[in-house]
Amino acid sequence: MLLVPPGREKAIAAIRQAAAEGRFSDKTEPFDPVWDPKKLQDNVLAYVNTLDSPLFKLKNRAARCIVDYWVRRYSEGINEICGIDKLSSLKGPAFVTSNHFNPFDNGVHRTLAKQTGHGRLVAISQGTNFVMPGLNGFVLRNIDVIPLIQEPSYMNGAFRELMRKHLEQNRFILIYPEQEMWFNYRKPRPQKRGAFLFAAEYNVPIIPTFVEMQDLPQQQTPQFKQVKLALHVLDPIFPDPFKNARENSFAMCEADYQAKKACYEHCYGKPLTYDFTPWDIAGWTGAQQQLRVK
Repeated sequence: MLLVPPGREKAIAAIRQAAAEGRFSDKTEPFDPVWDPKKLQDNVLAYVNTLDSPLFKLKNRAARCIVDYWVRRYSEGINEICGIDKLSSLKGPAFVTSNHFNPFDNGVHRTLAKQTGHGRLVAISQGTNFVMPGLNGFVLRNIDVIPLIQEPSYMNGAFRELMRKHLEQNRFILIYPEQEMWFNYRKPRPQKRGAFLFAAEYNVPIIPTFVEMQDLPQQQTPQFKQVKLALHVLDPIFPDPFKNARENSFAMCEADYQAKKACYEHCYGKPLTYDFTPWDIAGWTGAQQQLRVK
């Protein structure tokens, strides 16, 4: 079962508009917090400075327990992982890429990390997630994440230091190259190449994954059915030793996108196009009414 936040009518209308205009990395969530960049940077730096504190470790444990409960309560028995055997010879760290469609869509990736012996998954998370209120904000701030903000001194300093630390611990680092979440959007979107540049610079592989979404008969809300997830693990992509980091980032990004595209077409039995249809939003039953919302 996936989280269905408030404001889905507005989010779906924004997705439809952005897809029609080819803006595939735009924000579409109606209630995303908007912060002054300087205040956001101060909040993220304050967060980073608490990572080794006993209080943060206590909060981190609580956040992991909450996520583990959600996975057991709402996902076990209906979510599956396909192709995990492709990682049998991969013992070191890696960057994992995925389509991004729900605030808690990485629960199945956390299961993947555990089942392959890589322990706790680490996710790259937008800095605005660190100022969200309520229980969701608590989890997003205190689960195993590396905050991302567009501040060069942070990106070249604390951000890379955190990433290096987790890679040295042989962990999987999850990055969403699509950048922004599009609620329950089934299609893989064009990607930014930052994740692939990191992989090339650190000389670690990319593990492309694609999450397939299938509607279940049970109704979750009046407008949405429950959704079953299948995580498809695709062939790892390694940096080419004969290419520099920039060349590798373009080549790996394209290979990753083509792998996701092929997986989408195989899973759903249709070619990938970006013409919006109500089917694009998994579980949506209020389609005709919602499409009229501006």
